[in-house]
Amino acid sequence: MSRRAKRPKVDEPNVPIAPMLDMAFQLLTFFVLTYRAAPQEGQFVMSLLPASPATAMAAAPAAAETNPASSDLPVSLRTLPTTLRAGDGGRLAQIVVESAEIPSDNKEALTQALLKYLEDPDLPFDQTLIRVDPNLKYSELMTVIDAFAAAFEKAKKDPKLSFVELNPNEGG
Repeated sequence: MSRRAKRPKVDEPNVPIAPMLDMAFQLLTFFVLTYRAAPQEGQFVMSLLPASPATAMAAAPAAAETNPASSDLPVSLRTLPTTLRAGDGGRLAQIVVESAEIPSDNKEALTQALLKYLEDPDLPFDQTLIRVDPNLKYSELMTVIDAFAAAFEKAKKDPKLSFVELNPNEGG
C-alpha cells in the first residue's frame, strides 16, 4: 500500500456567478436602450483670417469706390466686420454689422441687413469676420450663424465666416 500525503482541505468561498452575469447583462441592456446620441451640428465652410487686419479698415470706402468687388483687394477690405456682444446671462445684447447696429432680437432684420451688404455690387464684401464676446452663449451664436447662412444663400454666395474672440478691454 502506498501512502500519499493527504492535502489539507481548503475552504474556498462559493461565489455564485450566475447572478453577477445577470446583473451585468441587465446593466448593458439598460445603457444600450437608453443611449441617445447627441444631435450633429451643421458643417460650415470657414476660411480663417488673421487676428489683426493687414490694412486699416478706414481705407475701405476709398478702395470700394475705385475698384468695387475686385478680388485683387486685400482680404481686410473684402471682409464684412461684425461684432456680437453679450448681455446679462450670455444673451445676445448687441449686433454691429460694419458700423450699423442691428436689433439683436430679430433674426430676419439681421438677414435683411446682411443681404444689403452682400447683394450691393458697389460693396466688395465676400466674407465675414465675426468678433464674438467670450460671454455669449453658444445657442445665441448659432442663431446668428443661421442668419448669416440664410443671407449667403439668398445672395447666392458661398458662406465664408471667420471668428475672433473680443478682448475683455474692448469697449461697447
